[in-house]
Amino acid sequence: MTSRSHRDQLFTSRTADQTNVQQSQPGGNLQLQPPSEFHGNAINENDPLQLEHMLGYAGEYRKTCIALPGNEQLYVKSMGSLVAIENISDPHGQRFLRGHDMPISALAISESGRLIASGQVGTKNHKGTAAPVFLWHTETGSRITVLRGLTEFVSMVAFSPDERFLCGSGGDGLLYIWDVATGEVAYGQHLSAPISVLRWADFKKVGHNMTYDIVFGMSSTLVQGYFTYDAFRMQWTLPTKTFATPPGRTLVRAFHTIDFSLDRQFVYVGTSSGEMMVFRRDSVVFRACIPVCTNGLQELVTLPDDTIVCGGGDGSFTKLYGRDLTWQKVQDNRLDNTMVKSMSLVANGRELLVSCASGAVYRCAIENLQPTLLNVSNTSAVTCIAFPTVEYPSSSSSIYYFATGTRSGEIRLWDLTDYACVAAMKVPKAGGVLCLVMPEVDKVLSGWQDGSVRCSDTAGRQLWYLPTAHRDGTTAIAAHIDASMQYFATGGGDGAIRVWRYSNRELITQYTEHRHGVGKILVDNMQPNIVHSIGGDASVLSFDLKAGRRIVSHIVNTGAMHTMTQRTKREYEVVTADSMGRLLYWDIDVRDPVLAVQDPNRYSIRTCQMSPSGRYIAFAGDDEYVKVLDDETNTIISLGQSHSGPVLCLTWTPDERQIISGGEDTCLSVWNFFLGGER
Repeated sequence: MTSRSHRDQLFTSRTADQTNVQQSQPGGNLQLQPPSEFHGNAINENDPLQLEHMLGYAGEYRKTCIALPGNEQLYVKSMGSLVAIENISDPHGQRFLRGHDMPISALAISESGRLIASGQVGTKNHKGTAAPVFLWHTETGSRITVLRGLTEFVSMVAFSPDERFLCGSGGDGLLYIWDVATGEVAYGQHLSAPISVLRWADFKKVGHNMTYDIVFGMSSTLVQGYFTYDAFRMQWTLPTKTFATPPGRTLVRAFHTIDFSLDRQFVYVGTSSGEMMVFRRDSVVFRACIPVCTNGLQELVTLPDDTIVCGGGDGSFTKLYGRDLTWQKVQDNRLDNTMVKSMSLVANGRELLVSCASGAVYRCAIENLQPTLLNVSNTSAVTCIAFPTVEYPSSSSSIYYFATGTRSGEIRLWDLTDYACVAAMKVPKAGGVLCLVMPEVDKVLSGWQDGSVRCSDTAGRQLWYLPTAHRDGTTAIAAHIDASMQYFATGGGDGAIRVWRYSNRELITQYTEHRHGVGKILVDNMQPNIVHSIGGDASVLSFDLKAGRRIVSHIVNTGAMHTMTQRTKREYEVVTADSMGRLLYWDIDVRDPVLAVQDPNRYSIRTCQMSPSGRYIAFAGDDEYVKVLDDETNTIISLGQSHSGPVLCLTWTPDERQIISGGEDTCLSVWNFFLGGER
């Protein structure tokens, strides 16, 4: 993240030579780049924009939500490109480990809980597809070292039992074993296929050196390796033996998860066919195959009494007891009918931490397999965020509620005080949620990919809907409710703008002057009878509902407009953001933009919003930064980076003290802004 001392150079104003546009351009040669293993991850504590909380476990990768050994209150999970250490009993107890520039695909914690290893998807910000592994100190949150060598993505990382070595594998089929103390590669090998499961089994001293047993699976082959030091060659070696299976191709399986019996004599492997395969380590042979679930056996954990708990791809949760050839089902339960992605034993030995593909994280009692929901997250891109637009008493608890919509077609209502999801609504076959607004404290209006408009309450119940409001999706929506006027306006992919009576959904009027899809609709701050819109035809149109006609048209020759906001001071200009990284200010009485602010990165700006006081503009886009512009000086005063994909939407809280952003990485970021509101 760029230091604040440089941020006053990002935007400087000058008068354009050939137009009447006052344009802001970056000063010097400053270039913003996403933080990565090549550029460090320093955090400026003096920045007025600070990351407060993140919601966003998508459950895309296995073993990326793990209970912390030695502390029953803490667990570690990945959220986009961040590693988060969270407190089970305190939703505000969240610490972030920063440094990755792509989503995290693998996590591991040492047996003592002292060290954390995280691996990422191959970087897109630098030449090649390097997928570094970061080593962290759990207590301090500091990064110890960066382990390099893997590419494409890190599929698996695991610490040795004595925490001396870290083994990692990638999508390129490479296997590396690093020395944790020095960060140097102790052993490397290119395998015939990427590793899908890996676990250190045991270690012992042979002569003057230690020998480690490692079991790993690739494709349908399970291998036991013996990691030993060759004194004659003065290097580490890894001779292997392949576990024998019955002849024929009846047991060709892909492996998902692995664990051992308490005495390390047996190996348990979960397969893509929903079976648990049992192997004997000393003789390296197959012993049994036990059907457990459907859609693959995704996770299994050995409990302190040698019982096995299995998590299935069908959401089932099964407890097995037995040994070698004899097994019986002791107990079973079901979570939320989605795939179990991670499962680990909590330090108290009485509970399991379980995460699912639905983004939910559970704390499950071992005794009766009863789950308790800890938190839930979005599992697809967050496309829109909204707070209530009407004024309400400050004593109302709804001031802390906000709504989000996702590309998978789900609307969630969140409580900002404890970050809990208080309600959710999903409509089958309606496509994604493209826009939403909260015209009342307890109402959510939303536009959907199938062209419909739906109204739901804060309990997630649908109150009414318009099935065919637009062709090609309802892409924009705005509403105004006061004593004189009550209406909502929608825009669609068909280029039409339609105005509806709020009370009975009667169509009042429509305008079809956009030649391409409508990107955003905005009710004027001062005159609610005026509606502004932007479209894919690079035009800004304003309509007077009382006069029943268009009153203003602004057009640019370059750049596609994505979103807009409006000043609440001065001349109440409309501010548009486009694909060329510009903020253009439009006066209703002037043909050309009166001011242009150019982002130095020139990345597309996807979202922007004026703060409630009218002093600041928050905007973000494809460069993954959330930025705050001082609208009085036209200078950037804050930069925030937490997302690992384009930021698609953001909004200010009504008190201007926080900003909430959402993006392609499925994450919601809550930012504290220390210059906003009355402090």
